[in-house]
Order: sequence, then C-alpha cells, then structure tokens
Amino acid sequence: MSQIPTEKIYLEIGFRSPETDGNLKTIELLGVPGQRLNNGECVVSNKTKSFFDKLIVRELFRQSRLLPNCNFEYLKIWLYDTEIGNNERGYSVPTIDEGDLEISCNVPGSKLERIYVLDNELTGQERQSWRRNAENLFNPLFIKFIAPPELPSLLSEESIANNPLIQLFKPFVEVIDKTNETIDKYAKMKQSLFFNALIIQID
Repeated sequence: MSQIPTEKIYLEIGFRSPETDGNLKTIELLGVPGQRLNNGECVVSNKTKSFFDKLIVRELFRQSRLLPNCNFEYLKIWLYDTEIGNNERGYSVPTIDEGDLEISCNVPGSKLERIYVLDNELTGQERQSWRRNAENLFNPLFIKFIAPPELPSLLSEESIANNPLIQLFKPFVEVIDKTNETIDKYAKMKQSLFFNALIIQID
C-alpha cells in the first residue's frame, strides 16, 4: 500500500553535470517543495525535479559550456520569494546586502524577476570578470520562466465549481489548459510559481 503524503516541506536537491566539458560541475537547489511521507521519508516528486532540471539546471550547465572563460565550478541556488518574510518562508535564505550583484529581468512576461548573486569579495579586474560571467551565465534563465497568460479569476477552477452558470465555460477552459500544456508541459507550474527570484552562491 502506498504512503500518503502528510506534510509539505522544503528540501535541497543536487545535480551533477553529465558532460565532461565545461567548468560547472555541481548545482544544488534549496527550497524545493517536497513532502514527508508517513514512513518519515522526505521526497521531491519526479515532476518537480524535472521542472527544475529543465528550466534551471540543464540551462546553466549548457550555458556554462558556451562560456570558456567562466570558471564557476559549483552553484548553490535558493528559490526566493521577495514578497514574503523569512518567518513565512519555511526555510532559511542568505541575507542580501549592497555588495551582492542584482540582475533584473529583461524579458517581458517572465515569472522570474530577479537574480541575486552573493558577493565573492573580489575587487578590480577580478570582480569585473566575475560580474560579466555571472550575467552571461544567469541572464538566459529569465526566458525559461515565461508563462502563458492566466485565465481571468472568474474562470478559475474554484469559480467554475461554485457557480453553475460559469460551469458552461468549463469545456472552453479545459481546451485552453490542454493547449497550454501541449505547447509547454510546465505551463501551470510556471503560472503558479511560488518564487520570483533566485539567490546564487558561486564557488
């Protein structure tokens, strides 16, 4: 008999580059939604793991191989919602200060709004090179989080369930959802994204 998930938790998952070329070898994600099963095991669903692998991890490994002067070998990435306090978050994130690099989204429609790169305390030419590599490596992530337009709240699943008249629109809504998922199987996950920023530590 399968175990029933009973508690939502946030986990850390690691990824190793499958390629031999490129300096970037390891990426760790923190704050990934998971569940503690009744047997005590903590798990991340395959769909969630695949979502982050496709949108963040594989893109960073790929981009790293295109940047021969980028010597980053290890990234630690926190999923971060800028609009909630630490007490509500459910997991710890580093404190952001003025020495850190802030990369703002340059892609309209992206659910990912900012990327904060923690200061490595470099100076002069080294810092300029570090900043240039960070921007080149992380900027392509913004386009990965473009989500299809959301339906008006009037046509949400909850509204349809509670209003017999609006239930007439249910087939129409289902067609839109199916079309979105055919184009992008992660469409709904992007629309309901629980973070709008990343905090990244480079080693």
